[in-house]
Amino acid sequence: MSKQKNMRNTEHEKRNVQETRVSNFQYSSFISYRRNDGDEVFMKKFKDIIASEAFKVTNIKNVFFDENSIQWGNEFDEKIYDGIVACYFFIPFYHNTYLHEDNLWCAKELYRAIEVEKKIRDNHEKGYCFILPIIYRGSASAFPTCIGNKNAKEIKLLRHIVLSNKSSAALEQFKDDIYEIFLQNFKLLTADVSFTELCADIPIPTDDEIKAWIREQKEQQRVTESNNPPRMKKNEY
Repeated sequence: MSKQKNMRNTEHEKRNVQETRVSNFQYSSFISYRRNDGDEVFMKKFKDIIASEAFKVTNIKNVFFDENSIQWGNEFDEKIYDGIVACYFFIPFYHNTYLHEDNLWCAKELYRAIEVEKKIRDNHEKGYCFILPIIYRGSASAFPTCIGNKNAKEIKLLRHIVLSNKSSAALEQFKDDIYEIFLQNFKLLTADVSFTELCADIPIPTDDEIKAWIREQKEQQRVTESNNPPRMKKNEY
């Protein structure tokens, strides 16, 4: 076992002994993703990785990860919006069709998460990162400009390792990195914070407003990518 992993496990054990929180959160994290043929098994396996690392920090086993379609209408909005504010972290798995007008699912989730993060920073903790992007396919430049400067993690090279249930130095490094991100942000919160209460007055956008927002993000994406042609990165997972 690596020295870094020993340290994080020891810190988790200390946290369990020294600090008991009455949690206002139902989930450790909310995983937002767009279903694509052939990705279901990978996403479920990767969800388990996120859940494991988040549990070591938050002591909450559950993640919000919807495996079944939700019908459009009030049921969708209520379940999604309630789930987002019941989590410590919002994790969008970016795909090149993540934001698309033919399916508003992910756009509604991300739009809501952006508003939640603004509310947290304005009223509770300015340095808190609620949105922690993971890039499955595509590039960080495709994210909305308001979160485009985040330290997004690229995982496309981990797909075959995760699917084969094998370990690797890259996978272990990813686990260490995501754990540290969870831990550093978790430490910023007070024990009695409730995102549900904090975000109760955030207005719900209409579908037309979401579609207009998607078009705005796509235009910003085109401008950003034209100014920043893709380059090969040495630290891709």
